[in-house]
Amino acid sequence: MRNNKISTKTYFNPFTKSNYYIIEVDGMSLEKIVLDKCNEDITPGLVPTLLNWLSDHEERELVWSRALPKENKKVNLPILMCSDDIDLWCTLIITEIEVDKDYVYWNKFGLEVSDAETPQEIGKEVKWYKDIPPMIFSRKEYEELLNRFKIYLDDSISDEYTAQPFENVQVQEY
Repeated sequence: MRNNKISTKTYFNPFTKSNYYIIEVDGMSLEKIVLDKCNEDITPGLVPTLLNWLSDHEERELVWSRALPKENKKVNLPILMCSDDIDLWCTLIITEIEVDKDYVYWNKFGLEVSDAETPQEIGKEVKWYKDIPPMIFSRKEYEELLNRFKIYLDDSISDEYTAQPFENVQVQEY
C-alpha cells in the first residue's frame, strides 16, 4: 500500500463565517472524500474536530486523546463534525486509527450512530463505509499536521499571533 500525503489548507466556512484549516489527503479535502463515497445524505460543511472550535473541554480532550493513540492500539477518532453545531453530538465522522513507530493508519471511516451520553462513549457504535479506502501516512507528516492544529489550542498564544496564518491567504469557499 502506498503512503498518502496529509496536509492542511485554509478554507472559509460559510456557516461560521470564519477561516479555518481543513484536512487534505493527496490534495483533496477529507470532507469531500467522505461525502463523495459515503452514500449518505450529509450536509456539506463538515470541519475537523482538531480545530479549537469545540467549546466543551471533555469533547476536546477526547478528540486529542485519540488523535495519536499508543502504538499498535486501535481507537475510533472523531475526525469531522458538523460546522453548524460545532460539537460531537450532531453529524460526526469517525476514523479507526492506529499507529506504529513509522506510520499512522486510518483504517476505515464511518458515521457515529450510538446513543452516547458522554464523550467517552462516542465511537462505540459506528456505521462503517465500505467505499472509502484506508489511508496510511508517515507518522512524521501526521504529527506535523497535529502541530498545525495545536497552535490554536494554546491559550497562552495571543489572538494577534493566531490570526496571522490567515492574513494575506487566499481562501476557498465551498
